[in-house]
Amino acid sequence: MSLDPKLLREIEISLKENFKLSSYESKAYLTLIKRGRQTPKELSSAANVPAPRIYDTLESLMSKGFVVKQQESYSSIPPKQALRGRTAQFEAQFSQEQARRRDAEAQLTSQLENSYSKSEVSGEISILKGLNSIANKFNELVENSHDIVLVAKRAIEAKEIFIPILSEYAGEKNGKRIKIIAPGTAKITREEVQRAKKANAEIRKSDHVIFDMMITDTDDVIIGVPDPFSDEINHAIAIWLRNPSFANSTKKALEDLWESAERT
Repeated sequence: MSLDPKLLREIEISLKENFKLSSYESKAYLTLIKRGRQTPKELSSAANVPAPRIYDTLESLMSKGFVVKQQESYSSIPPKQALRGRTAQFEAQFSQEQARRRDAEAQLTSQLENSYSKSEVSGEISILKGLNSIANKFNELVENSHDIVLVAKRAIEAKEIFIPILSEYAGEKNGKRIKIIAPGTAKITREEVQRAKKANAEIRKSDHVIFDMMITDTDDVIIGVPDPFSDEINHAIAIWLRNPSFANSTKKALEDLWESAERT
């Protein structure tokens, strides 16, 4: 294997970042690919891995599915098999971790929910920073309200996060009615329109969408605030408040926008 040094460096970085190999592991594996079967001593010299670290490096590579031992020497497993197997390891590990998290979520919710002290004051403004914080509040409001108006601008970029929430809690069986106003340029598939209908939600498009907003019949309002320091959706900022007067007046203004919006 003859690779340009710059490309080789990029491969090493990818192996470390995406497949969680250490620097020594990356160098040892790439050397085995290039040179073929090696003894630990030969590999230590060729890959520039210190002799005291070569054995634990090879043991780790074997456990991760990149290397096979043949008597007193070692060979690389073909990249396609090794990388695919490592990906499968991550998937299995993630599934196990998620199962543990769900069990812990149920247990901790049961233990802590009754002790949770709500300090929400009508009219008080709260800052939601980061997509996770916004999604958590969105989840809560969808669960606890029935009439919802959503205006989506940048949130369209994170629809894969918000659509499952709507699908879980919304729908005619839960008595929820949802209106979604998207930008006129938004790419919304037929499948997404059908998923929205199943959730008892209707999507319309308008060229007058300025920012993200959510208004509920529980007098909650979330307004997306542009972050001047980042274009990334994950760095979103929003303000949330519960105020009947503000919610009603804002909802009336959005009704006019809804009536003039284009049906999808």
